[in-house]
Amino acid sequence: MDIVCINGPINSGKSTVGRRLCELLPGAQFVDGDDHGAPEDADLDTVIAVALARIEALIADADADLVVAYPLRVEDHARLVAAAGRRGAGLFVVTLAPPLAVSLSNRGARALSPVECERIAQMYDEGYADPPFTDLLLDNATMASTQAAEAIRSALAAWRADREGRCR
Repeated sequence: MDIVCINGPINSGKSTVGRRLCELLPGAQFVDGDDHGAPEDADLDTVIAVALARIEALIADADADLVVAYPLRVEDHARLVAAAGRRGAGLFVVTLAPPLAVSLSNRGARALSPVECERIAQMYDEGYADPPFTDLLLDNATMASTQAAEAIRSALAAWRADREGRCR
């Protein structure tokens, strides 16, 4: 069992690509980090704490690969590494990193709010699009979600093969 975290700023395609990736990984379960259950009026720190606690609980109970769509800070990554380690699972982090202008555009069915646009710019400034812990940095600006998912599947297979080779 492995945990694949699709990381990146808001509107980088995490949920869409994560769902496509699950279609390519037999038995994998998708976790949308935005389905955290925190109150609508909760501050960002509360939302992050609730979301990470939920993801950690899902990792603890998982019986198959999990594909988690959620933006990670360094400290969040450390929590997920620990949660995966407690299960004997690996953590493979993919960062979707389209250019800022692409993330600020309306890519999906809904229009971005001004608050979301501000947060997207802030996330790029804070390094969410190029974190030090990523295993795969992917500019998916010109890729269909299926193409991005296939690129991730291929990189994940190579990562697993490398890990298996080191464990022998």
